[in-house]
Amino acid sequence: MSTDIQLLRDSFRRLVPRADALSQAFYDILFENHPETLPLFDGVRFDEQRRKLVRALALVVRHLEQPDFLRAYLQGLGAIHLAYGVVPAHYDAVRESLLTALAQTAGKGWSAEEEAAWRRAFELIADAMLTGATKVA
Repeated sequence: MSTDIQLLRDSFRRLVPRADALSQAFYDILFENHPETLPLFDGVRFDEQRRKLVRALALVVRHLEQPDFLRAYLQGLGAIHLAYGVVPAHYDAVRESLLTALAQTAGKGWSAEEEAAWRRAFELIADAMLTGATKVA
């Protein structure tokens, strides 16, 4: 995992200056490819939602070497998302949309190794969030 941690941190550090473009691309891709998710965002202020996404990613990247903290945070996030109406199938849609947005935003600097590291990270994130949602349900 240490290689993944470095890849995730390095790639995220390169993306931070383009955080607005990343978050905008993510929601554009999500809603275009998965319009069924749009009702989950009724009444949401998207400027704030985009900032929340980037803050959540930054928190995860910052705490990669603190699995107990991350697990608790992500399980709580999963419980909250259950209350918003998020179902397990949405996690795949989010993962693929976010991977596409990361690659699109990074441009030519994006590598297969970075994509694989982010894919593994998103699988762990989704597992923890789903565990949190299951505990509440």
